[in-house]
Amino acid sequence: MQGSVVPLVKFKEKSQVLAEQYGWSLAAAKGYVDGETFRKRRETPPAYPIVGIDEYAEGFRAGYFHRPLSERAFSGNDPNE
Repeated sequence: MQGSVVPLVKFKEKSQVLAEQYGWSLAAAKGYVDGETFRKRRETPPAYPIVGIDEYAEGFRAGYFHRPLSERAFSGNDPNE
């Protein structure tokens, strides 16, 4: 049982580190880590993060499709507005 707790803690730590390091929201960082995990496991992702428009979904797609994620990538942070 203890072994199943450790990956969850590591997941939270990686999301937090990414959010702090790159200035992403925690939702985007969690999505990125989830997407990266699905890609590395070669699993088919759920429909929501592929079509969603919130920060989690945008982060998921960046991690899944191995694309860079920047502050400008989020739909609500367009610097040209």
